[in-house]
Amino acid sequence: MKKYFYPAIFSKEGNSYSVKFLDFENIFTFGDSFDDAYYMAQDALYAMLPEYKDKLPAPTFDYMKIKVKPNEFISMVLLDPIEHEKKISSKSVNTTVTMPEWLKNLADTKGINFSKLLQDSIKKELNLF
Repeated sequence: MKKYFYPAIFSKEGNSYSVKFLDFENIFTFGDSFDDAYYMAQDALYAMLPEYKDKLPAPTFDYMKIKVKPNEFISMVLLDPIEHEKKISSKSVNTTVTMPEWLKNLADTKGINFSKLLQDSIKKELNLF
């Protein structure tokens, strides 16, 4: 899964900001400051992930053509499903690996940690480093 950047309209209301997304009809949030509103916008995107699993809308990239009010601006909000999954699912699971006995014995004599090596290799193969 890749990273997505979704444009959101931030509306300044006093010291607070309300946020709505161009590509999602029902995602709205707000924050007490821009930083808080941006955090809440990301949180709102992550909260809707299960509903849109594997069918996320394509982000609008020509958002610069959209007219906004004087108290509004558009900012891209990052949605990184893999990072989110890592944060919410740190549970370890057992898996069985099959290899020749001689290779296992040799690796054991060298003190190789199979779990760490397998995890590192899979992360490298998936370009997660």
